[in-house]
Amino acid sequence: MKDYLIYKKVVPIFFLSLFLIVFIFSGCSLVTGFLSKSSTGIEDATEEVKGSAKTDDNQSNSDQNIIPVAIMDIYQQNTDGHSLEVGNPVYFTAANSFDGDGDLLSYRWEISGIEDISGQSFEFTFNETGTYEITLFVSDSIAETSLKKKIEVTEVDNSIIITGEHSLKVEIQYTFTNNGPGDIEDLFCFMEVPRTYLPYQRVLDRRSNYGKGGQLIQDEVNVVAQFNLGKLTQGKKKTAYINCDAVIYEFEFAYLGDENSYRFGDNDVSIYTRDEYFIDSDSNIIRAAARTAVGEEENPRLAAKKLYDLVVSVLEYDYSSLENGKQGFNHASNILQEGKGVCTDYSVLYTALCRASGIPAQVIQGIPVFSILNETGRELSYGHAWVEIKLPGYGWIPIDVTSEEEFMGYNYFMNLQTYKGSGIFYESLKVDGKKHYPNGVYYTWKGAMEPSVTQEISYRIKELRAEDLGLYKESSFLDEIGYILSEYNAAINHVNMAHGEGWIFDDSAEIAIEETLLERLKELSASLEDVQKTSGFSQSKDDLVRTSKEMISSKQNQINCMRVSDFECNTSYYNIFSNAVEELFEYYNSMIDNYNEKY
Repeated sequence: MKDYLIYKKVVPIFFLSLFLIVFIFSGCSLVTGFLSKSSTGIEDATEEVKGSAKTDDNQSNSDQNIIPVAIMDIYQQNTDGHSLEVGNPVYFTAANSFDGDGDLLSYRWEISGIEDISGQSFEFTFNETGTYEITLFVSDSIAETSLKKKIEVTEVDNSIIITGEHSLKVEIQYTFTNNGPGDIEDLFCFMEVPRTYLPYQRVLDRRSNYGKGGQLIQDEVNVVAQFNLGKLTQGKKKTAYINCDAVIYEFEFAYLGDENSYRFGDNDVSIYTRDEYFIDSDSNIIRAAARTAVGEEENPRLAAKKLYDLVVSVLEYDYSSLENGKQGFNHASNILQEGKGVCTDYSVLYTALCRASGIPAQVIQGIPVFSILNETGRELSYGHAWVEIKLPGYGWIPIDVTSEEEFMGYNYFMNLQTYKGSGIFYESLKVDGKKHYPNGVYYTWKGAMEPSVTQEISYRIKELRAEDLGLYKESSFLDEIGYILSEYNAAINHVNMAHGEGWIFDDSAEIAIEETLLERLKELSASLEDVQKTSGFSQSKDDLVRTSKEMISSKQNQINCMRVSDFECNTSYYNIFSNAVEELFEYYNSMIDNYNEKY
């Protein structure tokens, strides 16, 4: 029988994620993303170009070497295009450099004399503010060209208020099983890699088994790991994994005021308002829906909110699609017409509507930490998708439209980004001259029949509990306060019953009843002070304790008035006490309302 050697691609890995607190949130998740390519901190930089070449005097002009051309591009996530942020990784690349002779080029970089780096591209983090000179040397082995640029690294005013910081371990694992018939000759796959993206996440360390023959493929935004797993015999399994030590942040959006226009020359506006894969923002259906929703609103933030509300109102989460395993990518216009979908559909539609309205937007994919923490075993087999939009004054900010919660609300989802951009929708990854899906799986085999390969995906979170998050801490805080206030209420009702009807205010027995109440109030006030504060309710607790002490003070004064038989004094302080009790419970109820609005 003739042997066949066939190159096989498994259907791309589509990740779906259902938010697991169904009584609180609407579910979601499938992963996607788009490439951010914003030039940052270099528009006004001084640029110096130098070239030198060695030539033979006996060579004719037509035989002389052409000096290579050096081109330097600098990128950083979540910057406004006018300054680089200290502590946030910066991506440098000379990929657009070229040589007129087509000679093979080599690259060397210098950073203000503090770092020498070889290679076409690299990532560097500036940990101190200041002005830095970047020098790129491009050589074809005969001639060398140098290019210098100065960049400014500053502290960037942030639209994000950090309310919680959490360390965790993230485990990403793909397991492949060869169900036969026959052996797989060569198996390799790609996996998206988490990386630092301030102010939302920081990746401290990565460990992997991509090993010999594998590699990390990096662009200005994304890192993809290639795993060469080799031969996989029938009935056997092989695993690819990446483990990360990371820090992820809870945050709120600061209100920075409203600007109605983007900076002149902002490249993101031209790049991320275009029609793209599945994001058919130029379609008549999407444009008409966006115009109707936005109306005459010119403020991008308020327009983005109206579009958010539109998506929430027209889409229903497609639980049946998730349960039946019938997921795939769909065009935004079709999603709008069908009126249902999973998180990728929510994200694609919202991205298209924003782009049609002139608001830069891109789809993001990653790991839903919050959902995983609420799973038994803190493990899920699917990821999540959301959106980043760029607003004047705010920069790029995450919006999780599938949650169907408040626009630009509190971040209780704890999403960990692994890929940014629409590149996930198509074979956007080029390796060794061939195009691949950034999360694709490929294999070869011999023989007439293709082996059946199954893939299991696992996302695990360790060293972080749901109870550590602000959402749970604040819920626990309110529960504790509520219990103590119920004891206040019980003590006051008990005293009222003990007094009976027609009691005499200065009777010694009645005074003793009030003194018993006073001691109980002191105990409860001490319990109130012992409740651990949370960042969200720090001031609220102080206000509750202050009101409780006012109750104690007024009750003590009332008892003093009873002892000297001063009825008017007694009545005055009793009214102050009653008002304090009413204020205590009203304030607590307002805390509950604020919590419900926030979450």
